[in-house]
Amino acid sequence: MGDDVYCLHCDAVFKAEDVACDDVGDPTCPLCISSTPLDFAEIPWWREDLVGQTADEKDVINQWCVEPIHAEAGKPTHLPAGGR
Repeated sequence: MGDDVYCLHCDAVFKAEDVACDDVGDPTCPLCISSTPLDFAEIPWWREDLVGQTADEKDVINQWCVEPIHAEAGKPTHLPAGGR
């Protein structure tokens, strides 16, 4: 709990405790209500305007290129426009 979650489906950012349930009770994004946990990420890696990649000997690492964007509990919102 308390972790930030980013939705690939709609570019939302919300706290883990704000995850919603869809009409059959499965976890979904509280804004689009149409994503699944497969659409959730710890960092919005698909937003090249916000996140870049570096590589070490073993892995590709996603890291923020801007000041990290954090959610506020109880207030899901969308990432700033741009990027896509």
